[in-house]
Order: sequence, then structure tokens, then C-alpha cells
Amino acid sequence: MGLTVTPTKKFKTTRIAIALIEPLDSKSLTKRMLLANVLEAASEHFPTQKAVAEKLSKMYGAGFGITVERRGNVHILNCVFDCVNERYLDAEEGLLDEAFAFLKQCIFEPLVSNEEFDQATFERQKKNLGFYMQTVRDDKQLYAALSLQKIYFADEAQRTPSFGTYEQLKKITPKALYSYYTECIRNDQIEIVVSGNVDEKKCEELARALPFTERQEFNGSLFYNQRQNFEINEEVEHQTVVQGKLDLAYSLPVYYRTADYYAALVFNGIFGGLPLSKLFMNVREKASLAYYANSSYDSFRGFVSVQTGIQAKNRNAVQTIISKQLEDIKNGQITQREFQDTKKALQSSFLSRLDSPTNNLDQKLVNVLTREEISVQGWQTALEAVCFEDVVEVAQKTELQSIYFLDGEVN
Repeated sequence: MGLTVTPTKKFKTTRIAIALIEPLDSKSLTKRMLLANVLEAASEHFPTQKAVAEKLSKMYGAGFGITVERRGNVHILNCVFDCVNERYLDAEEGLLDEAFAFLKQCIFEPLVSNEEFDQATFERQKKNLGFYMQTVRDDKQLYAALSLQKIYFADEAQRTPSFGTYEQLKKITPKALYSYYTECIRNDQIEIVVSGNVDEKKCEELARALPFTERQEFNGSLFYNQRQNFEINEEVEHQTVVQGKLDLAYSLPVYYRTADYYAALVFNGIFGGLPLSKLFMNVREKASLAYYANSSYDSFRGFVSVQTGIQAKNRNAVQTIISKQLEDIKNGQITQREFQDTKKALQSSFLSRLDSPTNNLDQKLVNVLTREEISVQGWQTALEAVCFEDVVEVAQKTELQSIYFLDGEVN
């Protein structure tokens, strides 16, 4: 079990995250999503969602949630508790002790009988998750992004949505999910992160009291590396939609905090990652061919995706303009204003995230996974060191691999 405590007086809240981490496996994604929902909804001590809410209310309106997330080659089930720091209350309330006790009850004492999850709670959460999975098709922007991911990635675990699939969900039983839960408690890597105006020794005492047994840490590669294809994968799907979706996936073999990482951030910002990017200005503003046009960079899986919402008839024109923006960057056609404004925007975004307890906690967990930490000054220095030529070099590593087009018209 790993423990990271960050004492800080910056926030008036205390945040505790208990992360269960396992190697990414396409067969367990759905189970982990459903497990997160079931554990969050009820426990032996708080058998209903109402009972959970009442307990949180008594703890000065504390917050609690369990999320799932894919980071490269690992999957994270994250139990997060957030409460007002007891130092700011009129009297010592022992809220930190109570917070750890609550998390222990939710994680180690779920609502079960005869070695299976409570039937009513299980069926309700399974139904809710199934409904969400089926309504993904109605969110065309998300649907297009997931469809692009499916044709881009060769590995099944990377192709599958992080919340799993409806086909897998239908097969899960209360007993099977409980059996999987016991495997997670026994085998998953455990990382606990605490942030707030707290005493380190007290946090260590409470964390060590949690009944996690010894287990091995994940020792594989955190980053997913996929070979570039010589041919572009393309899929066209027709649905009767008002707004077509043209999404493109590019390989960019530059990974988190490795060489050229900061140059890749600048490249993505110039290309489509920021409000004044080339994609936004040239596809949406100047040509008026898109409702939205942006790019995102996944530094744990080494790829850049472009998302656009367009009129289907403009597909070829939009794709041509997108290709030109990338080629312009590859050829060094970047203005000094674009270059400097992007670096300033990235720095402002980085500094603003420091004011968020959620982002601070997430960053600490990433530091644990990468076994590397960088100071605020170090991050700013690394970004400032990025030169014009570095961005061009990164752009030249970017290769189009997959195209997904959701065609459609309303008759």
C-alpha cells in the first residue's frame, strides 16, 4: 500500500482518495464500472443511498464518490472523500477519523449476503448503468469519439470504452461481481492520497489501520505504445442526424514527461487544443464549416484526436483544411504570436489547476504512477524551454491513422 500525504493550508477542505489500480483488461472494465456504482450506493452500515446521503450531511456536507478511469495501461477505481477541514470548525470533531472510518465501511463492508451483493441494490445500479450505456448513442459527439477509438486502437482493452460494454453488463450477476470485488481487494495495487491541512503522522496511522493485505505493485509499462499503420483506417456510418461528425486520430509517440512532452503540449495547443488554435480559427471561424473543431492529446496512449461537428456535405472541405493546418505546423508556418500565446495559455491553465483540490489530488496520483514529481517552477521552466523548432519536430512525428465520419441528413 502506498501513501502520499500533502499537508497544505491552501484549501479549507480535506480530500482523501483511495485508488485501486490494476493492469488494463477488456474483460474487467464493465465489472469495475458496475462495482464502483454498487459500492458508492450502499454498504452494510448505510444500506440505502438515502442513508449514505444522511451520513454525509451529518459530516458537515461531506462529499463522496467512486469513479473509474483509464490511464494508459492501467485502470483506476478511485474512492474519493471530501470534507471541511476539522481545524476550521468551532470544536475538534474528529472528522478525519470519521472520514477514514466511512471509507473503510464503504470499501470493506459492502451490502452483501451469502457471498453476493444485495440483489435490489445490484439490480438498480445495473439497470442505471445499462441505461447510460444505451443512451451513449444519443450523445453523437461522445459516440463519434468512441467509434474513432474503436477503429484506431489495435488492443481490445484500449478500444473498449472505460465504462465497459452493454454486452458484458448483461452477463454479470450479484455473485460474480462480489467474487470479482474480493479479487480487487486482495490483488489491486492500493494508493492512498491525502491533501489538506492535516498531520502526516495521523494520516499514516489511519491509513495503515485499513485492512489491506500485502500485494505486488503494477510493474509493467504505464504507457500504451502502438505501431504506426502504413494505411489509414476509415469508417463511414450513416445516421439521420442534423450534425455530421468528422473525427480523426493521429499517432504521436511522445509520452507524459518524456523528451518532447512539453513541446507536444505546445503543438496540440497550436493545432486545436486551445480556443485560438488553428483548427478553431480556420475551420470554424474563417471558413464557417464547423460547429466545433478541436484536438486533444493523450500523453499516456501517444495519440492526438480531432473532433469536429459539421454539415455532412462539407466533409471533404473540412478534412482538407484540417490536413493543411497540420502541414503548416510541420513546415514551420507558426507565427510568433501563436507560439507565445499558446505557451502563456498553457501556463495559465496549469496555474489555475493548482487552485483545484480535485486536480491536485489527481496530479499526486499521476506522480505515484509515473514515479516522478516535478515542482511548479520545474514545470514552468520546462515549458519555457520549448523552442519553435521543438514544436515543428513534434508535429513531424504526428501521422494520421484513422478517420471516422458520421454521415447523416434529416429527410
